[in-house]
Amino acid sequence: NLEFRLKKQGAAVAAESSTGTWTTVWTDGLTS
Repeated sequence: NLEFRLKKQGAAVAAESSTGTWTTVWTDGLTS
């Protein structure tokens, strides 16, 4: 399931990010 993989990857990236940059990118990806 592609959507599940993307969500799991996004959550992992966001959790590892200390700057929040990837969290912003991920959120933008979901809303755009």
